[in-house]
Amino acid sequence: MSTKRRIGAGVVGLALVATLGLTGCNQDNTPKAYNTLTQQNFLELCTNLYFNSSDDTLAVTSNTIKADVKAPTQAQCQCQYDVFVNQVPINDNDISKPGYNGPNFTDLNAELKTDPAKAWATVPASVIDAVTACLKGDASTSTTAPVTTTTGA
Repeated sequence: MSTKRRIGAGVVGLALVATLGLTGCNQDNTPKAYNTLTQQNFLELCTNLYFNSSDDTLAVTSNTIKADVKAPTQAQCQCQYDVFVNQVPINDNDISKPGYNGPNFTDLNAELKTDPAKAWATVPASVIDAVTACLKGDASTSTTAPVTTTTGA
């Protein structure tokens, strides 16, 4: 497979995974901050597994959302979520990422529902590169301490 084809396939895969992860935030319930609920929604749709939430702790279950879906690992999905938390403002009111020049998390989420390719075209290369590194298993992207996750049934 040529390098261009591999890159193209990787970008399409990245768009699909991110679409799954970001669509967990319903526009009727737009988040005002990154929190356990945004993390749970992102991880569930990214990993294709349900999580239980209790006291700001997420526990992965063995229950899948959709059968026969190949999804990234929990570590890869957590890494991607951390990229968004650290690099992308949650909404227009979030000024915690000075100098960021791209769509915020909630706007990106809305656009991914209608035109994923167009939405990803507006995301800064630094964010795309960090999310791609997560999918490759390179957890060297800058992250904050995630909400504790435990394995449970």
